[in-house]
Amino acid sequence: MKAGSEHIRQLVICADAMEWNLVRQWANGGKLPVFRRLMEQGMGGKLASTSEQLPDTVWPCLYIGMNPAKFGRFFYVQYDAQTMGVRHLGDDAIGLPPVWERLSQAGQRVGVVDVPKFAASRSLNGFQLACWGAHAMHAPLASIPETLVGEIETRFGQHPVGECDAVDDAPRLLAQLRGRLLKGVRLHGEVFRQLMQEYPWDTFLAGFSEPHCAGHHFWRFMDPSYPRHPKEDPYGLADTIEQVYRAIDHEIGKMLDLVDRNVRCFVVSAEGMGPLYHASWNLQEILDLLGFGDSRTNGFARSGRQRKARVNPWRLLKMMMPGALQYRIKGMLPQTLQERLVELWYTGGLRWEACRAFAIPNNDVVGTIRINVKGRDKTGLVQAGAEYRRLCQEITEALYELRDPVSGRPVVRRVTFIPDEFQGPFLDRLPDLTVFWEQSFPWTAVDSPRFGTLQLRRQDARSGSHTAHGFVLIIGSGVSAGVDISGHTIYDIAPTLLEAVGVPVPPGLDGHPLPIPAISTCAK
Repeated sequence: MKAGSEHIRQLVICADAMEWNLVRQWANGGKLPVFRRLMEQGMGGKLASTSEQLPDTVWPCLYIGMNPAKFGRFFYVQYDAQTMGVRHLGDDAIGLPPVWERLSQAGQRVGVVDVPKFAASRSLNGFQLACWGAHAMHAPLASIPETLVGEIETRFGQHPVGECDAVDDAPRLLAQLRGRLLKGVRLHGEVFRQLMQEYPWDTFLAGFSEPHCAGHHFWRFMDPSYPRHPKEDPYGLADTIEQVYRAIDHEIGKMLDLVDRNVRCFVVSAEGMGPLYHASWNLQEILDLLGFGDSRTNGFARSGRQRKARVNPWRLLKMMMPGALQYRIKGMLPQTLQERLVELWYTGGLRWEACRAFAIPNNDVVGTIRINVKGRDKTGLVQAGAEYRRLCQEITEALYELRDPVSGRPVVRRVTFIPDEFQGPFLDRLPDLTVFWEQSFPWTAVDSPRFGTLQLRRQDARSGSHTAHGFVLIIGSGVSAGVDISGHTIYDIAPTLLEAVGVPVPPGLDGHPLPIPAISTCAK
């Protein structure tokens, strides 16, 4: 970082799904020298995250500083209580202002470039590029000014990764994806640095999404304990995640070289990455076997039986079809048919009207359960109040009984009763229970004293998914060296960015500023 002017600014680098434990391991081992400098010369630590309940909400929660019950959108295919079906919600369905809009309204000049999981603003005091290379966006490519998209694509082209899952699981094709990810990191860095230098800004936010895709598809190559870890690695894929992290480390270093010591730099991730073990695709069957699902079933299944999990034919079809072909076919279909196929992929065509409790779509590593409540859900079967809470408790106890039949260890790390975790006007749009599966050891079946053993079926090409924490590292003006600030949450980032430049923190936020002095104070 350079010495320079007295104008105080903030640089916020979003490292999507970058895993804190890997960052620390590789930084301490000398492989991530910039991250090591950030840890030694700045402050930082692990952040609690909504990834343990609703992983798709982590970035909106971080930008807004509020919990999901205050905006209601938790997944792009979301349960609708009025129809007892699902509806598709884009990234523009949040309805609350992110921190950069609050800064803009206060007169700050802001730059927002390819941050994950949030659609473009309608207007800003500054500039924005949205959905150019961010992971799994459900919003259109857009920019402020409108000409910026064309300028970026003329100079840099399209981001090379495209749809992360539009790839077959074959190592040869994954090797090509690895190359595109590394190129994507480099191009992101070039785009960020160009815009940092060409536009005036007081707060600049930029997003590297490549760790997200790398973690999903390359975890099994890095992790020898993973069941699908290959015996041979002819394409050298084992260090792909490390190489993506090292490339980002290099690009962050170049970005820091452009700013002076009066800039406060944040590197933040709203969730991490680890091995993918889950029974989310089979959660409805588990509820049925436990007697909580379809009310027409005969209660608990007989203990001691062994069975293979039911097959969702639509998901089986998806598994049999190469990813690139899936996305080519998808692009040829009308939007309504695309959405219907996604619904079938998640639900298998099952109807929930006769269920007391049923599994609804969510990110794979966390199962989500809805209770069919009278007066809230279309065909309500469960009375609100004591009966509702009693059923939630019974389901929770039954889920905590699930074990890996090989090791005898629990396969459920945490069941969250959502009304105890989140509060807000849109609580009724959220699941009632979430099931965060155990990720610390391999398991491929669940055993219950109530129904016996259920052998799971692999229904996804991914081998990595999200951990329940993020992290933040902070360096620059007024920041003490080597201070551990673990124990805070992703809600705390937005109020920190506001308070740092003297913008009042509005009431209603769930977060609180991190314990660092305001930049305006440091400048005196």
